[in-house]
This record gives sequence, structure tokens and C-alpha cells, in this order.
Amino acid sequence: MGTVSFPARILRKRDFLPRYIVVRPEHVPGRSAAFAAQVMLNQAGPFARNIRPWGKGSDLFFFNLTEVQCRRAGLDTNDQYLVTLTAD
Repeated sequence: MGTVSFPARILRKRDFLPRYIVVRPEHVPGRSAAFAAQVMLNQAGPFARNIRPWGKGSDLFFFNLTEVQCRRAGLDTNDQYLVTLTAD
């Protein structure tokens, strides 16, 4: 996979749940299982994250973001940004 960049939005289902990013399958070709990656949000990072399959019959992936990572990147829920993934 190498390194891939794409526009994304920070999502959150409820205020007490972690924020997360959805990763479309075309950004992680050939992947079907979880994998470790370094993530950049705009120019902030890198942040070590585990990219996981969404499951439930979906071909999407996702990763969670901590409050600290969002603050470091200056981003909040529903913000759009450029994400760069580099598989470990």
C-alpha cells in the first residue's frame, strides 16, 4: 500500500464516544484485516493508529482518534482535512 492521502471528515456517533475516520476500500487496496499505520492529519502527526475493518458486511475501514490527537491537529468533529496513511 505504501502511503496514501485522501480528504476525510472526523465523525462521532455520540459526545461520549471516540471520534473516528472512515477509510474507503480504494484507499487500502488488498486489505481485509486490521493493520497498523502512521496517520497524519493535515500536517499534524504522525499518530500511530490501528486501521480496522468496519465489519457487518461492509468493505469500509476506520480508525479512532483520541482527544489529544484532535487537539494537536487543531481539528474537531465534522471538520474536513487531509489524512495521510502510511502502513507500518
